[in-house]
Amino acid sequence: MSALRWLLMLLGAVVFGSAGALVAYDIYLSEQLRRLLSRNRTDESGANLKSGETRNAPRKNFTGRRNFLGLHAGQGLR
Repeated sequence: MSALRWLLMLLGAVVFGSAGALVAYDIYLSEQLRRLLSRNRTDESGANLKSGETRNAPRKNFTGRRNFLGLHAGQGLR
């Protein structure tokens, strides 16, 4: 019984370690993708963009009406 307990604890540590490794690898891949996509970036006019610039205009803050407790749910079904 003691051996099973130690085996399961070791298995749990391996699972947590592999989950951490997967997260680190995913961060590494996303960083590589970001670098590849930002290389040779040009805007519509053909001018080179610097690393901090974007092609799109800045977005406005999102404002929307909230549906409080579903008071108007199904109004379009009439």
